[in-house]
Amino acid sequence: MMKRIVLLVFVLCGSIAWFAQNRKMTLKGECSPARNGEKLYLLMGSEIPCDSAVVENGKFEFPLKNLQPEEVLVVRVGKDGTQECVLLYLDYCDTYLKLEEETYKSFYTNFIKCTVSGNQTDAVLREVNDIFLDVTWLEQPDTAIEKLKEVAKRHDLASAYALRKCNQFVFEHGLASVVKESLDKMPPTVKMSAAGQALQMYYNRYIRLALGAVAPDFTLNTPDGKPLSLHEYIKDKKLVLIDFWASWCEPCRKEGENIKAIYKEYHAKGFDVLGVSLDSQMEAWKEAIEKDGITWEQVSDLKGKKTPLTELYDFMGIPCLYLVDGTGRIIAKNLRGEELRKKVAELCK
Repeated sequence: MMKRIVLLVFVLCGSIAWFAQNRKMTLKGECSPARNGEKLYLLMGSEIPCDSAVVENGKFEFPLKNLQPEEVLVVRVGKDGTQECVLLYLDYCDTYLKLEEETYKSFYTNFIKCTVSGNQTDAVLREVNDIFLDVTWLEQPDTAIEKLKEVAKRHDLASAYALRKCNQFVFEHGLASVVKESLDKMPPTVKMSAAGQALQMYYNRYIRLALGAVAPDFTLNTPDGKPLSLHEYIKDKKLVLIDFWASWCEPCRKEGENIKAIYKEYHAKGFDVLGVSLDSQMEAWKEAIEKDGITWEQVSDLKGKKTPLTELYDFMGIPCLYLVDGTGRIIAKNLRGEELRKKVAELCK
């Protein structure tokens, strides 16, 4: 039986590799004006070019040897030495670019005015990007939500690109089931793409930290050097707030005042806190604890922003807050201010 499974996996992987190798992906175009002799570069998740092309008779073509579909930047160097680029989503198709001389600035980046043809995946992603470039989505997210639901139903590379790119927004707005359905219906070639694999990773990480899941355990030292396990600390407690913070984080210190007031009011009713510092200097950490009048337990690995906790708990910024019960089950995430107070009051009656 095991031999059959191994053989099946081997055949499947071989089929996917053959399919990828035999699908055609080209990237060519023209420049107006010609800019003959100019070199264009292709960047893929790095400042080091993965490919290049030279403009000849106003036209160019990237070899794309050994490259798979991915989000890339087509870059040229401006007359003043600044980088000018085109954001592009590659797929197995014939992508054609018409690069103009004119540029525009967006988010501190100089973009080249460009017309893209022959690439439907890129066209879909441009529609998604346009929605998120309009800041109204922050207050009125419905348009973005509906667009992502629509794109997810394609179950193709455009779906993988869009859901990967907007993964934080997607999960924060309750679209995990949409991601799962799209992943389940994607063909193997899309699942095995860089975007497909990244989307699967984000989904797995979300499920691991979803409401109702058990918060991952960790053991760190207190300021006096004693190891303390999260699961040991919360055992048999009614409600615990895991507060990821740092002495250098002003929003953390501000929210800490709110937490302190809630702790004072509800500690006797079963509410507790575990502070997890992202400091790298012991003295700064201790000084902040004393200055802020923190009385609950504190732990840290003193690795600063390089702590593995950012990956374990999937956060890029602080403060980051998790409410858990005595079994470690996650009840709420990232509630602050009055919302946090109301939730604690509800659970500590």
